[in-house]
Amino acid sequence: MITFLCLLLGKTQVMGEIKIALKREMRTEGEHLVLEILQCRNITYKFKTPDHLPDLYVKLYVVNIATQKRIIKKKTRVCRHDREPSFNETFRFCMNPTGHSLQLFLVSNGGKFMKKTLIGEAYVWLDKIDLRKRVVSWHKLLASTAQIHS
Repeated sequence: MITFLCLLLGKTQVMGEIKIALKREMRTEGEHLVLEILQCRNITYKFKTPDHLPDLYVKLYVVNIATQKRIIKKKTRVCRHDREPSFNETFRFCMNPTGHSLQLFLVSNGGKFMKKTLIGEAYVWLDKIDLRKRVVSWHKLLASTAQIHS
């Protein structure tokens, strides 16, 4: 919610982009939301050195908009030593996407003894997307409020 407010105030810095695909499927066991985390590009985060190749992954949450509760939590595999990672991972959730949003976080894995670093975050309101066919789109990864104020 804070990032959304910062976005409205124009104070959020773009840290890169994430490409995802979304689709609704009807199956015998019910309705499914299919989310593909495809790739990231134009990452502007300043790593320790210009030639540092980070280990990146995406952490994602499905959020119920009415209650603001995270109902599903998943993450991609780690793409090692890559500034523009291609994840190409598909997640299938047995749910009606209406009334839900996605929170996507690009994270740099610091290794065994180093902390993880949040690079940027993207929010997708599923009610605003026509999910009857596969929709592929780029979303801006915005700096977290911690990065803005530090």
